[in-house]
Amino acid sequence: MTPTPHHFQAHDLIAGHLALDLVNTVTARDSVPHDWLASPDALLQWAALTSRFAARDLAALARQAAADRRAAGAALGRCRRLRETLHDTLVALISGRAVPAAVLQALDRLRRSAAARSALVASRSGVAARPTLAGSGLDLVADEVLADALRLLEAPALDRLRVCGGAHCGWLFLDQSKAGRRRWCDMATCGAAQKALQFRQRAAAAAAPAPVHPAKGNP
Repeated sequence: MTPTPHHFQAHDLIAGHLALDLVNTVTARDSVPHDWLASPDALLQWAALTSRFAARDLAALARQAAADRRAAGAALGRCRRLRETLHDTLVALISGRAVPAAVLQALDRLRRSAAARSALVASRSGVAARPTLAGSGLDLVADEVLADALRLLEAPALDRLRVCGGAHCGWLFLDQSKAGRRRWCDMATCGAAQKALQFRQRAAAAAAPAPVHPAKGNP
């Protein structure tokens, strides 16, 4: 997998769930994968775009990352491992296969590590263990994604989880369309490309000369 600098934009977040959007920071999984989380700064840019993290927390993380690039790189590596573990878990579920034991064990190790960094947070609706800047530090983004992912995995809507059918993609998404027939991560990209390919194939087939068959009675 090749780390590839990328400027994240709104159309990169089409999965319908935070954990799936993290998985989709790798593109072209079905051909030559490119890892868009090429640096700790890229992770923070992605996190800011999700609107799930307080600006003051992201600013604090940026300062921490600038002060200790080695620690920031290590945290990025852990986030990448989480991403790949979530990908393997979700693809197994979407495919109707059992999640491999090694993948479950890796996910459980990540869960236990994140749990050790979490803290009880009170809100109007109750008290729950949540990731915090003070507890998670540079792992805050990964810990928040994992918390969301675990809730998704408890009761996944398997009839709505999809792998994009486009070429050079492999993105995951949660089909929230009314009919539940969404095939592409984004109609404007993979959907349009597939339709253009089908049009070219039909045009080529129509332009091809008809096969010549020998007349009846001829050898």
